[in-house]
Amino acid sequence: MLDFPDPPTPRSAHRIAELDILRGFALFGILISNAVFAVAQWAPDRADSPSDRLIVATVEALLSARFYPLFAFLFGYAFTLQVRAATRAGASPAARSVRRCAALMAVGLVHVLFLWDGDILTLYAALGLILIAVRALGPRSAALAGTALALIGAMGSVVPALSFGDGLEMPDVGAAYTGSAAETFTAQIALAPTSLLLVWSAGAVPTLAMFLLGMAAGKLNLLEQSRAARTRALYVLAVGLGAGLPVSALTFAATMRWWTPPSALAGIQALVNPLMTFAYLAAVLLAARSVRLGRPCAVLAPAGTTAASNYIGQSIVLMVVYTGYGFALADDVSLAAVIAIGVLTFAAQLALSARWRSGHPYGPVEWFLRAATYSTVPAWRLRESADGLPRAVELRSPAVET
Repeated sequence: MLDFPDPPTPRSAHRIAELDILRGFALFGILISNAVFAVAQWAPDRADSPSDRLIVATVEALLSARFYPLFAFLFGYAFTLQVRAATRAGASPAARSVRRCAALMAVGLVHVLFLWDGDILTLYAALGLILIAVRALGPRSAALAGTALALIGAMGSVVPALSFGDGLEMPDVGAAYTGSAAETFTAQIALAPTSLLLVWSAGAVPTLAMFLLGMAAGKLNLLEQSRAARTRALYVLAVGLGAGLPVSALTFAATMRWWTPPSALAGIQALVNPLMTFAYLAAVLLAARSVRLGRPCAVLAPAGTTAASNYIGQSIVLMVVYTGYGFALADDVSLAAVIAIGVLTFAAQLALSARWRSGHPYGPVEWFLRAATYSTVPAWRLRESADGLPRAVELRSPAVET
């Protein structure tokens, strides 16, 4: 999501473990953020208890708008790896990437129509075409363009003329989500067109900004570097948290209704959100490369290798637990319980991802994306080779590239 690059076979020597760990970390933040705000949307008449307000304020101050940008950055980074892989194979990077974007668009459309009105896959698929067009940009040019777009996106929260999603309103169908399955489906279909427009219009500029920043980082192989990585990560962590935490504290207080903030706060918060995203990224990298925390961080990696499948899986769980597709609990649980269910869901995803990857080279969604990208029939299960190591075997079509 978000590229959700293909998990390699266990024999691959080119996988960057930190990318998978970062995706796993981002999945957790997205799950918790989505769960809290979705329940509030699906149960608009629920009581506003002090504990619920505390949770919303915490999520707003520390999680919201921090993890989708991380996915976007990783998408851009992984895009450079895919271009290199295509070049090494003598294939067309553009042809592969266009096929992948088309497959991603198909998955996203199914996702938004049936499961999740906040789908980002269609946006990633569309913006991926722009990334293909500008893939020749050097690291400096890509970084400057990404920074400029990030500033423009942040200014949209302050200057109405620059607010690309201004004027769009979601239909008031939230209560239908706690009705029957048919009512939930009808509400989902009704929301899909507007939610697509809202996600695309409000999210296009900041998402493309992170794509370009990720592409710049990928061209410089920043995640593969080790010597200067610690010093650089500590600097990013200090700057990101130093600038972001004070502003987030003001946002927390405003959400708790302890004070009435000026209108500029939203724009300032939007401006520092990417800094906090990079601070989180730096913190995870430092932990992943430390002796003491490296092994616990590695637990996130299997979920990261199947990030697309886990992203869709989170939507399924949320819809089954909280809407008419299943138990319709949105009206009946506190946000503290929502957080607890989210943590349990993510723990289950970590365990299931590790188990799945022990016998399968790709997640279900990743399998589909790989089939479309490479014009292959990917292996569904790992097979033991002559040397006793598991290996995936793919059947390629006669004309793999055009």
